[in-house]
Amino acid sequence: MFKWDDKYSVGIQSIDIQHKEIFEALNRLLEAMKMGQGSDVTDQIILELERYAVNHFQKEEFFFQRFNFQGSTEHVNEHQKFIKKVAVLKSDLKSGKFTLTFELLGFLKEWIDHHILIVDRQYIECFRQNGLK
Repeated sequence: MFKWDDKYSVGIQSIDIQHKEIFEALNRLLEAMKMGQGSDVTDQIILELERYAVNHFQKEEFFFQRFNFQGSTEHVNEHQKFIKKVAVLKSDLKSGKFTLTFELLGFLKEWIDHHILIVDRQYIECFRQNGLK
């Protein structure tokens, strides 16, 4: 079980709420895998990740532009990598890739450990200076 902790918070409530969606997806996948049913939820989680990418990335990128965030180019590149990876996972799902559930699990864990904990921290000060809470 992956539990939300304050160390994952960027201090902006609406963004933290969206980040928690990744934790929820990861935990649902883990629970299903424990019951031998990981492949039963994989398609739903991939669809949720597609929606997440649209909603969450639009929100962050809107603020990047509005606040002239200096690290926006690199950050948007990270978002594009996420979108491409989800597209690959979706394609693998359609082709019946056997290890997809484990790959999805690793991808979500890496996103939390790298993107949320490291990359997203780079905009915190910019957003705070511009009044976001």
